Amino acid sequence: PPRPHTNTWFGEADLGIEASESALAWEADQVREMIREQSAGNTPFFIRWDCSEPHLPCIVPEPFASMYDPGTIPPWPGFDDSLEGKPYIQAQQRRTWKIEGKPWRSWAETVAFYMGEISLIDAQVGRVLERLEEMGLREDTLVIYTSDHGDMCGSHGMIDKHYIMYDDVVRVPLIASWPRVFGSGGRVCDDFVVNALDLARTCCELAGEKTPETFQGESLVPVFLGTGGTGRAEVCSVYHGNQFGLYTQRMLRTEGWKYVWNATAPDELYDLAADPGEIHNRATDSECAAVLRDCRRRLVAWMESSGDPQLNPWIREQLLSGAVV
Repeated sequence: PPRPHTNTWFGEADLGIEASESALAWEADQVREMIREQSAGNTPFFIRWDCSEPHLPCIVPEPFASMYDPGTIPPWPGFDDSLEGKPYIQAQQRRTWKIEGKPWRSWAETVAFYMGEISLIDAQVGRVLERLEEMGLREDTLVIYTSDHGDMCGSHGMIDKHYIMYDDVVRVPLIASWPRVFGSGGRVCDDFVVNALDLARTCCELAGEKTPETFQGESLVPVFLGTGGTGRAEVCSVYHGNQFGLYTQRMLRTEGWKYVWNATAPDELYDLAADPGEIHNRATDSECAAVLRDCRRRLVAWMESSGDPQLNPWIREQLLSGAVV
């Protein structure tokens, strides 16, 4: 039956189906069948499952729709943001979505559905792992769980993922499991300088295949084995715009700072240790001038090394000379 969509983009319970009838469960069924088919042979196989969830609107079947009580969900660290000193487009994002002044009690309901959908995903991933166990493949199969981006989901009073480089969107989970090689015990890695581009190179290396010269990522094998890191001191992200218009951004994040170059708006600089919610833009703070210069220099070096077409002579001079607000 058609899915409900009565609460616009803010999520709701799907009372017309069981969890086993959800799209996520159907997709997991297909992956499980692929594993069963591949287990009959002796050749290596590669399966990639790209589910679209969690994605607004989160329309979630029970028991996952009611799994999280909105009244117990605290506001995100970045929720109470006046957007003072931030690019104009961030306030416009609120107006575009018609969510200006939306209180946390209302956002908490959306977050509860968002979390419920994530738990539904976890349950289906569990079913996939169970099939690997059933086929005797779990110990020798590398499983990687990650995402392309996050969702603001009320943080900074916003929704979706556009015009911003807050951690809510750019910092995503990455879990890797390969019991025979990595061991069966869990380990948390504090190496934050990992990029999605790294996965392609890593998979080639672990499969014993030659890595194409065009790949820009680094190997995560030392990270997975617990023998080292990527060797990076920062990680970068790019953004080019969306259905609401072009808007070019580049982000450089170190362990303690985040710098965002907005091509047509004021820059952003956040002290992540003192301000994990990224509320206070320090880009015009004279006390942070040295940090800002260093971040711009590092960003130019990364744009140059990655062949970023946005780094023309004018942009290079603008960033290195500080001729930008």
